[in-house]
Amino acid sequence: MARQEEIDRLKSRLHWESGGPLAHLANQAVDAFVETGEALAAWVRKRGEERPLVSLLFALQLGFAAGRWGPRRAKR
Repeated sequence: MARQEEIDRLKSRLHWESGGPLAHLANQAVDAFVETGEALAAWVRKRGEERPLVSLLFALQLGFAAGRWGPRRAKR
């Protein structure tokens, strides 16, 4: 009897870790994130086609800001 209980406990643990409710929630979160990313990419693409020079300026500003946020280098 104790052996069967141990097997049942291990099966339930395996089920929980391999695809329990957390996996379902994680899949929903990833799907929502991907959907939002695709919508953002479509919006940026549309704005880039409408006003390419403004988009280029904005991209340069983002690149400059990202470079400033990077790791600090030692000054000589």
